[in-house]
Amino acid sequence: MRRADRLFQIIQFLRTRRLTTAKWLAHTLEVSERTIYRDIQDLLCSGVPIDGEAGVGYILHRDYDLPPLMFDVGELTSLVIGAKMASSLGGKVKQNAEKALSKLGSALPKKQQHEIDSIKIYAPSFNSMRYGAMIDILNQAICQKRVVKIDYQKPQDIHPQSRDIYPLGIFFWNDKWTIVAWCLIRNDFRHFRLDRIYEYTLQDKSFTLNKEQTLDTFFALVMKGQA
Repeated sequence: MRRADRLFQIIQFLRTRRLTTAKWLAHTLEVSERTIYRDIQDLLCSGVPIDGEAGVGYILHRDYDLPPLMFDVGELTSLVIGAKMASSLGGKVKQNAEKALSKLGSALPKKQQHEIDSIKIYAPSFNSMRYGAMIDILNQAICQKRVVKIDYQKPQDIHPQSRDIYPLGIFFWNDKWTIVAWCLIRNDFRHFRLDRIYEYTLQDKSFTLNKEQTLDTFFALVMKGQA
């Protein structure tokens, strides 16, 4: 964990607990008590109102809050574009992106809330909405390491071909979504364009990858021009 992240976590723990000891913080954050003492001292020096002492415990003043999020216009624009692109996919991705954008707006100072409204960049969803549900399922399969059955049709195929895959990663290439997977028919890595997947079913079967089947191995092959 980065030190900045640890300091943030310490403040969050102090905000939600009546009395917090350095021993408890050290155990929870997996650092030494000496590190916690230094972190508390640094927080005090930066103006965080903490009461208490080593060996007794620490309390954060109830009226203390973290400063509001601050972004420049370029950073805000990038965040809004990303959320709008995600929203255009539909499904749970759309719902989560819209909630994230709403939370971002409510956490910003009023001036920056107006800046969000002034960003006139849109991500129309005419062609991508049907991918949201598919990406939800494929991402679930990746996280849970579950086999997915797909009906996939290449340009030269008359009918879609059914195959089982171990999904590894979802990628966006300019205007096309693809999934990289280990194909059980080919016994090798394969790219599958989402617009060519006609049916997809999350199977009850789970899978375990060996070293030759991992996404890291795929990336290594790509770097060598072998995938």
